[in-house]
Amino acid sequence: MLLKKLFALLLVCSLLLGASSALAAVSPLEDPSIIPETTEEGFLPEGASPYYFKDHAAGYWFYLDQTVRIEIMRAQTSSPKLTYYTADIMCAEGTSLYTVTYNEDKPGRTNGLPQTMADAAHVVYAQSGDFYSYRVANDRYPGNIVRDGKVLYSKSYSKLIDAIPNLATMAFYPSGRAEVNEAWEVSAEDYVKKGATTVVAFGPILLRDGEIQDVDKKEYNHAEPRSCIGIVEPGHYIGLLVEGRKSHSDGATLQQCAEILADIGCTDAINLDGGNTASMLFMGESVQLAENGGIDVNDRAIPDILAVGRY
Repeated sequence: MLLKKLFALLLVCSLLLGASSALAAVSPLEDPSIIPETTEEGFLPEGASPYYFKDHAAGYWFYLDQTVRIEIMRAQTSSPKLTYYTADIMCAEGTSLYTVTYNEDKPGRTNGLPQTMADAAHVVYAQSGDFYSYRVANDRYPGNIVRDGKVLYSKSYSKLIDAIPNLATMAFYPSGRAEVNEAWEVSAEDYVKKGATTVVAFGPILLRDGEIQDVDKKEYNHAEPRSCIGIVEPGHYIGLLVEGRKSHSDGATLQQCAEILADIGCTDAINLDGGNTASMLFMGESVQLAENGGIDVNDRAIPDILAVGRY
């Protein structure tokens, strides 16, 4: 227990020291409908202070700086009974998704809470990922895992598995490009050779080349809390979180998740670890609804988070 607390303290200290030089004053927007002057690409001009807006009750969050534009919206439907969140993420060229790891010295061997990692690293947007540490701890194939351009694990399935996870991958590149592949199609080593900085392994693939994949099958048709990530075009990503196992939201099937992402315009998307792992955070705070209408804080410890931006 003492060792775990020490790991957590070291993480917080190192992240704060590493991020302090990059932090800038962030100003709240009084009216989210009035956006400050932006460049042609939709970002703030050099020298302007970052802006944010958050209204948990209304289900709306917004952030804008010189390299990142993030808009999160809550949606609710009655049939099916769903509460879900879409994060529209725009990144300037040279900016992409990255990961914040709870314990850099032993990645996948120790876990921490998503909000702890996001808050310590001053992450603007964070989402739960592939929870590969569970597979490592239970001597299962971890999948092709790449973090910070380095191979962490490279053992995966050699054929299609109709199960969750089937260890399909999604790779992110510094250029803003992303791609999805089945577990056996591209190795972790080959991803690194191609320049990928982050590769998550979970699956199944929801969308590929604009087509919804074969996810309308019995292995995937139960309603659960879901976490997914998709790409519209290079530098334009969509994060999806579906609440479930709650009175206000039953959860979604993978087919429903694929349809939501396709309707938004994603060409490629992958399912990430859902259930109790599913989480989405804005500036260190959960966006999810509790049963009483307040903020629902995720208490599942995971090895790292997918992240965008720093404030």
